[in-house]
Formats: sequence, structure tokens, C-alpha cells
Amino acid sequence: MSKNKILAIVSISVLAIATVVLGILFYSTSNRLEKTQTELATTQDTLQKTETAKADLEKKLTDTESTLSETQKTLSETRSELDQTKEILQNASEAARKIAAERNELQQDKSALEREKESLRGKLNEIESELQRIRVQSQRSIAAIQERFKDTVGAVLDEAGRLKLDVKGKILFQTGSAILSTEGKSLLDAISEEVLLNADYSDYAIRIEGHTDNTPIGGDALRNWNLSTERAIAAVKYLQEHANVSAERLAATGYAFYQPIDTAETPEAKAKNRRIEIILVPPQDFLSELLTSLQTVMQSIGTAEAQ
Repeated sequence: MSKNKILAIVSISVLAIATVVLGILFYSTSNRLEKTQTELATTQDTLQKTETAKADLEKKLTDTESTLSETQKTLSETRSELDQTKEILQNASEAARKIAAERNELQQDKSALEREKESLRGKLNEIESELQRIRVQSQRSIAAIQERFKDTVGAVLDEAGRLKLDVKGKILFQTGSAILSTEGKSLLDAISEEVLLNADYSDYAIRIEGHTDNTPIGGDALRNWNLSTERAIAAVKYLQEHANVSAERLAATGYAFYQPIDTAETPEAKAKNRRIEIILVPPQDFLSELLTSLQTVMQSIGTAEAQ
């Protein structure tokens, strides 16, 4: 066999082997490429899913941040409300302490008021008993005065326990005069004997009050003041100097026509207003006023207790 044929056979063999190798390599590369493409597709799909997941996470993050912001705002408001609640509780606690202190003080006041009430009740009983004694005593005197002096002297007992003797002015004095008449002196002697010097009235003060009618004397109303006062003084002087009534018990006052007992413009009314009043004032003067005051205080105590 010639050298050229051998070379040709070798070349063909080499070419065949190369073709086989290239086929093998092509097949291998093709498989790898297909595999790579599959992996690429898988990777792209994974990447797409990752991008979607990322977007979802970013949205969740945004929502979470918004929720966190709202939560922080709510927390801040809650803290503010909590602080306000604490302040309210502190104030309520302080108010409760004050109320408890005031309740305790009111309880003490109530006890003190109860003691005062009992004390006042005792005083009221004493005053009422004294007033009753004065009434009984004065009623006896009034009956004796009305029996002895009949229409010349009127007698009444006022609410304060004061015995008032109303003596008509014409009996004691002449018209327009402040000089006691003989009949007037006798009447004052009799009144002193029957009442003023009576042991039952030994500690009573004696007020002599002069009164006129509303007709101006000589056209001058000031003279009515003078006349009423002078007549009261004349009666006081006589009782002191001639009827043996202690000067310390006596007082004189003139009221002119400003305290009428009858306001009618008739001769009879004017005659009633021209008078001398002899008022016996007990040592417990204004007992009825005191009694009223004490009753008012007790009512106030009762109201306070009810509250």
C-alpha cells in the first residue's frame, strides 16, 4: 500500500474521530445550554417572585411604619390621658380627704350644737317659767288696779313682761300745764302704794312717759315735746320726793304726739292720746325678745342638723 493511501486512510480516520468528538461535544454543549436555559428560566422566575415578595415586604413595611406612627400617636394620647387621670385621682383623693375632715368637723359641730341646744332648752324653760310668774303676778296687780282705780288707770302686761299703767292726762294735769293737780298727786300716791312700792315690784325699773295729742300747742309742735317731757319729769319728781320711790328706779321721757294709741281725728281719740304711762320694767327686760331669739337659734340648730 502506497504512502498516499495510508495518509488518506489516516486523514479519514482522524476526520471521523473528530466528527465523533465534535458530535459528542455538541451534544454535551447542547445539553448544558438547555440546562443553563432551564436554570436561567428558573432563576428569572425566582427573581420575579423575589421582586414581588420585595414589593409586598416594602408595602408591609410602609403599612407597619404607618401603624407604628399611629400607635405612637395613640400611645402619646394615652399617656396624656393617663396623666390627666392621675391628676383627677390626686384631686379626688385630696377632695376625699377634705370631705372626711369636714365631715369630722361637722360631726364635732353637731355635738357642740346638741350641747348648746340642751343648754338653750334649759334657759328657755327658765325664761318661760319666769315669764309665767310675772304674768300671774301682774294679772293680780291689774285686777287690783282695775278694782281700785276703775276708769282712771288702765293696766296691761306686754309680751316682755312689762306692766304698763295708762293714766289719763286730765286727771294729773290741767290743760296745757305740767303742774300736778291735787287729784293727780293723790292718784300717784295710790299707785305707788298699790304697785310701785309693792314688794313684788321692788326690783323693777319705773319709766314715766309723757304723751300729747297732735294739736300743736300755741301753733308750735315743739311745745308738745316740752309739755310731754315736763309732765313726765313732774311725775318722776313727785314719786321720788313725796311717794318714797327710789330715784335709781325712775326715768322720764317725753314723746309729744309721736306714739298715739288712737290715730283717729276725733275728740275721744285725742283724749286717749293725752296721757302719762307708768311702765314697770322687770330686771329681765325684753324677756319675750330673748325668748324669740333663743327659739330662732334652736330652729337654726335644727336646720343645721338636718343638713
